[in-house]
Amino acid sequence: MARRKHKVILIGAKGYQRTAEGLQVDCFLWGQIAKVRNIRDYDTIILDLLPFENESSREEVAWEHFRSLLDFHSTMDVLINGGRIIVIGNPQFRMKLNQKQEKGEKDGEESNEQEFLSWSGINFVWDSEPGDTIIFKNDYDHRRYAEYVNKLNRWDYSLATCHANIETLSSRFNLDYIEKQDCDINLSKDFFCYNRYKNGLAFSLRYQYRKHEYREWRVVEEFGPIIILPKISLPEDDTIQIVLTEICGIATNLPEPEWLSEFSAPGQKAIDDEITRIQGELENTFDRLEKAQDQRQECRKCLKLLYEREFALEPVVRDILRGLGAHVEDPVENNKEDGWIVVKLADTIVEGVLEIKSTKSDTFSEEGRKQLLDWIDRGRTLRQKNYKGIFIGNSAVDKPSKERPWAFSDSWSKAAELSEICALKTENLYVIHLLNARGKMDLDKFWRDLFDTNGIFDMKNYWDALSPKEKTE
Repeated sequence: MARRKHKVILIGAKGYQRTAEGLQVDCFLWGQIAKVRNIRDYDTIILDLLPFENESSREEVAWEHFRSLLDFHSTMDVLINGGRIIVIGNPQFRMKLNQKQEKGEKDGEESNEQEFLSWSGINFVWDSEPGDTIIFKNDYDHRRYAEYVNKLNRWDYSLATCHANIETLSSRFNLDYIEKQDCDINLSKDFFCYNRYKNGLAFSLRYQYRKHEYREWRVVEEFGPIIILPKISLPEDDTIQIVLTEICGIATNLPEPEWLSEFSAPGQKAIDDEITRIQGELENTFDRLEKAQDQRQECRKCLKLLYEREFALEPVVRDILRGLGAHVEDPVENNKEDGWIVVKLADTIVEGVLEIKSTKSDTFSEEGRKQLLDWIDRGRTLRQKNYKGIFIGNSAVDKPSKERPWAFSDSWSKAAELSEICALKTENLYVIHLLNARGKMDLDKFWRDLFDTNGIFDMKNYWDALSPKEKTE
């Protein structure tokens, strides 16, 4: 198998792009940010903030596109897979996002702002006092930063402290579940260059997955780093060269100076015209490719029923139920019911409440079933209605679907029957979705059967409707 290239993207400067064996460096100015496609496809992301000397220099940047490229989820996709993000310059500014107003409001645009470093999932506390005392951990682990720090003569700000934003973390990780496993997500801080009162001048941050054992925390896995570097005394081009060569280990040359752009080498015009033509074709091809990839991703969302877990599973299940003709309300409170469902049949309306569960275990525990009974009781209390309890679960999530054993114990099934709740697996829901997409479903009968079931939903007729090959799969 061919060796995977180390891919680097530099945003904020140009002229450093190169392709060599095992290496690819792409460069985009901030004004070209809309041309960046999938930032998660890079191993190293370098964000050059040195062009932003003042607020006006940031006004022409399409920050809403940058935010869509690099949010916390994208950041973690990069860091968890061995990537790193390097920020050069002062990150203490807010991005101005131009967002269209909500429907019903007056036409036009309103300005919204967000901290530049919001993509990191970290809250920063800065000290704005300047100084020139610089202390560097000049040891083996930090030797690659020595050349950079040697060009730092003074500073206008420093980092007092920082901590992970719990709300942002919870959007990616199930913190309650992690805590129950005696684990946590920790932010490791390495202030390798600091001032006399220990505030960070240049530093790296890593997320850690830790487990509490024998009264101590053991680091199980580490992600990152995110490296924040201050402006130094060198010009921008020289600064970037140090970052690329010393910190990233990428040999590079200075880009051509601006005044040299007036010169044209013999035979260059024909080549430039060909480049322009190819770039136009590539842009059109990339647009069509991106659209096709988006369509494919949307098409394959239903397959998440077969492997997804925890909070990521819930919206998929709700969307599939909507595709089967149900009206499903999204939950409005955390750690409560996973949705309210209403189905209009030919002669009646049926209503239910959802509990969507996933587990690595081969069978479901009593927890999910008992939670569903709580949600039924909440329906009586809050909405003065008797709702049908519907349990939809994904068990043995780490195994291929055909290797998963029966997920409901005899005691679980009997209790579900006595409680008059209906339970089915997510792979069964996928079968229903598959048959409906082929026009082989009587949805009215399906919903009647489901709401009439007390216990485990009988899938025999639906499995029989599949082809022999699909049954074995």
